[in-house]
Amino acid sequence: METTRIILIVALLVGVAFPAYAIAFGHKTRELLLKNPAKKNYVFRLTCFQLIALALVTMLPIWIGKYELNTVGLNFILNPIWVISLFLISFLGIWVLSLAKLTPDQAKKAQTKSERVLFLMPTTKPECKMMIFTSFVAGICEEIIYRGFLLWFLLNYLPLLPAIVLTNLPFALAHLTSTGFRNTIWAFILGLIFTVAYLLTDSLWLSILLHILIDVYAAIIGYKINQTLNSSNPEEFQKIILNIH
Repeated sequence: METTRIILIVALLVGVAFPAYAIAFGHKTRELLLKNPAKKNYVFRLTCFQLIALALVTMLPIWIGKYELNTVGLNFILNPIWVISLFLISFLGIWVLSLAKLTPDQAKKAQTKSERVLFLMPTTKPECKMMIFTSFVAGICEEIIYRGFLLWFLLNYLPLLPAIVLTNLPFALAHLTSTGFRNTIWAFILGLIFTVAYLLTDSLWLSILLHILIDVYAAIIGYKINQTLNSSNPEEFQKIILNIH
């Protein structure tokens, strides 16, 4: 009974309270970085702390209830080969993306498509490295929180489709006020893809890998967009950054 109560509390925390918090304060993060772009690493570190703490909280009832790791799709961590391959493929992706080159025209087109989140993209190498690290933290922790714990909880009470929707809705809404409605829709769609990957493999390995690679792509390409625009036309680049709303 005690474990059941803890599971319910944690489910409410990750499914309701945390998304509500993200919606309520996401615009403050946006305003902070628009006024002071140098605070990016602070925001990245804060994000890592929040996600790690939340992931540990979601694992608490699993440990207390002595559930097996495959309950939340983490059975792969018992096999070193799967763990090593996860990081090797991720680092291979980083290396491949680091080789990419953008022309000013390509960067301009990419900037137009990602203007809503450009304020969050790294402009220096330390920021890029920190955002890549945050990509790993987010990829691992968010998959444990949503596709691992929350989906498992909901499937105890709901059919598959409603459970999938209610798993990915809070995941997507957590992006709403910081990165906008369009990015929220994309987050929901990506969440569905991660969920399918998890359900097909009965493991979070693939969904974590996909999540990491997508976030790493955003970090590295965002950095290259900023660097290309800044080097080709510094004055115009500053105007773009200052005029984002």
